[in-house]
Amino acid sequence: MGENCTRRSFIKRAGATAVGAAMLGSLTACGNSGMMNLTADSSVAENSTAEGNEFYCTCGWSCSFCQYRIFTREGNVAHMLPKPDFDYVTCLKGRSRIQRTYSDARVQYPMKRVEGTARGAGEWERITWDEAISEISKKWLEVEEKYGPLANSYYQGGGGFQGSLNGNAGMIMRLFNATGCTKWDYSFDNATNTGLTRGGIQWFDQNEPKDFVNSDYILFFGGNPINAQIQMSKHLFDAQEAGAKIVVVDPHFSPTAAKADKWIPVKPGCDAALYLGIIKRFMDEGTYKADFVLNHTCAPYLIKKSDGMYLRGGEYQNEPLHVGPPFWVTGLPTEIDPIMVWDEKEGKPACFDTCQNPAWSCPDENYITAWDMFKDHVQEWTLDKVMEVTGISEEDFDFLYNVLQPENKVAHYINFGTGAYENGLQAAYAMTAMIAMTGNFGEPGRSVGGFDCMYGNFFGHALTAPSNGKMCKAVTWLAACDIVSTGKLQGEDYPVKTLWVSHGGLIGGSVNSGRNKREMLDKMEMIVVQDPFLTDTARYADYVLPVCDMYEFEDVIPLNHERNVRITEKCIEPMYEAKTDSEIARLFGEALGLADAVCDVTDDDWWKGTFDDVPAAVEHGITLDTLRKNKLMRYVDEEPYIGNRDYKNFITETGRLMFYVDNPTPRTPSNFDVAAVTEREKMPTYFENKISGENSEYAEEFPLVCMSWRNPSRVHMTHFMKDWARDVMPTPTLFVNPEDAEKYGVEEGQDLLITSTVGQCVMQCALHPGIRPGSTVYYKGYSETESKLGSQGAITTDYADAYAVNCSFFDNRIKIEPWKN
Repeated sequence: MGENCTRRSFIKRAGATAVGAAMLGSLTACGNSGMMNLTADSSVAENSTAEGNEFYCTCGWSCSFCQYRIFTREGNVAHMLPKPDFDYVTCLKGRSRIQRTYSDARVQYPMKRVEGTARGAGEWERITWDEAISEISKKWLEVEEKYGPLANSYYQGGGGFQGSLNGNAGMIMRLFNATGCTKWDYSFDNATNTGLTRGGIQWFDQNEPKDFVNSDYILFFGGNPINAQIQMSKHLFDAQEAGAKIVVVDPHFSPTAAKADKWIPVKPGCDAALYLGIIKRFMDEGTYKADFVLNHTCAPYLIKKSDGMYLRGGEYQNEPLHVGPPFWVTGLPTEIDPIMVWDEKEGKPACFDTCQNPAWSCPDENYITAWDMFKDHVQEWTLDKVMEVTGISEEDFDFLYNVLQPENKVAHYINFGTGAYENGLQAAYAMTAMIAMTGNFGEPGRSVGGFDCMYGNFFGHALTAPSNGKMCKAVTWLAACDIVSTGKLQGEDYPVKTLWVSHGGLIGGSVNSGRNKREMLDKMEMIVVQDPFLTDTARYADYVLPVCDMYEFEDVIPLNHERNVRITEKCIEPMYEAKTDSEIARLFGEALGLADAVCDVTDDDWWKGTFDDVPAAVEHGITLDTLRKNKLMRYVDEEPYIGNRDYKNFITETGRLMFYVDNPTPRTPSNFDVAAVTEREKMPTYFENKISGENSEYAEEFPLVCMSWRNPSRVHMTHFMKDWARDVMPTPTLFVNPEDAEKYGVEEGQDLLITSTVGQCVMQCALHPGIRPGSTVYYKGYSETESKLGSQGAITTDYADAYAVNCSFFDNRIKIEPWKN
């Protein structure tokens, strides 16, 4: 049972912590041309008003996208206060953005690596914007002429800014699409959504968090919002006060588990096995929601025994195409070759969408229903085997099974944790099948989600498609080293010669940074980074371009946990020689000869398309002008919004949840061996992770599984500079169970040399009895400049599943020892 903590007492303590942290530093440490006259003042922080011009700004980070008030004085950002009548109080990460904007880490002007010096050596010469544009464009065009457009490549991150016009979803994407270059898919945090999507759950069509109060249980698999999304705690504590029980399934006693009503410890990376065992129990005891399973899943679909493919109407009876469900991205109608079911009344196959009497089983020996196929598939997952593989107790298994009964209203809160393994896609796919047994959708209190509302992506998204009809080719970053080394992608010639990075923590934020440097970055003929800050990646570039930070431009933030869109207002003029992403896109559009395809869209055109092309925005009167007036506007009437009412938003070909897919496809192109694992992808399947698994070939030499938590003081790698957020947690730290510390001879506060299968780094040891023995956890987000040796990115493996094509951050093993410097 977790600590008894009400929402109000938590917020009271959190507020005190924020004020205390604010007093730790002053803004006098910032750059020369900024805020040397301004210092942090706790008396101002305690007041409800502040002097100066008032603006409304929205964090463009992927935690909660909070909106708050900013006050400027003499052209500088001077203070921040919460927005009145707003659910969320500004956290330390958000408050620290002020210092971040004025920090010494800001890139002040275009820079070029001094010729003859090594990448990363820190030797720069200042150049003008004209020189930077001319030299970069010249090289880009030379490479395109010699090798083709795909030889130039682009990588974008997610932690910088996620607005509509600026940031990586805006005009900069229109520019690179117009070039037709390679776009490196960053390939992390993708496995969970890929598995849910394969099964048909639109992760982002969740009930709004205010609906938690209507749930009987809030069930966490791979979610730790007390660290990662602190603003969600208000809704969780409200739900607890209303009677909901929070249940956390996690290998470790995480900060969220500490606030839960029930913590269920399991072994790391075994989630799919747990879900399959619960599915078997549902089937064996007949407690699944039969009407839902028969009419809203693939259960009655006929599979041909001869080849494992679904029997289609076109093949069976020359059936013409049927109208399918609207495509969930565009809302446009679709046409499908209907899958057949066994008509129990007629005694023969019939189209699934017209049959009134579909059968659970098929008497024809040529076919088997998906239900019978899946039922046979899960028979191995007895309780004894589930307990052996996952480490769950019989008592906890029974408890979880009872929680999931269809009569209970469950909010499934899912984030990225279960997806951070080689088998992460299968964990999410199996979870989809498990939830399918319960029909837990479409009502108050019943939901599947946990992250941002996907609909927000549609605001302005279409305008990233340039008028020349070209688009980038997406290729996984996890294959970059192999592609550059061999010059091949899937057996075809694929030379890559340049790399342009926008707001991306490519070094440190991705995996196996040592290999990435040696086999990919060092072989590039040109590396360009555009970023407001001199990140690890920027320090490794040939050219660095200064970009405006969030207070220096106006934009629209369409993503958050709720069904609304928010403005972020321009508070100050761009500092130094910084330019907005949209201005940079247009400047290079001209220089690359793409003005007609890129620059034909003005800001006014962009905003018109952002709202006028989105039916929900038109229906609710959302324009840039009305948003400027209202600051925040909802695009649905229902509050709280309830997702997937009437079961209309299952995003598969037939509009039903699937636990058998006859033709699974990889998420994105790679050089991985897809054919070798195709069969296991058709149904939710557990397989042991190659590296972190108990029987791994690496377990003897590297005895500790290494995982990470989202850093409560950072979003990705955003606070590597001197600011309040960093002052709270300045040191890379590895949490170790005291039993393991004694076993391996390490102590609290000691610097540890951490060696993985791919690299080394140094972190400080912190003993934590809540960490599962045999495992370790670190707070992620620290840069190379904050590490005494190596970096967190240097110890994470780039081994990945061929279908998920996703960074397996937790599928990792290490050994630890005292660092002898």
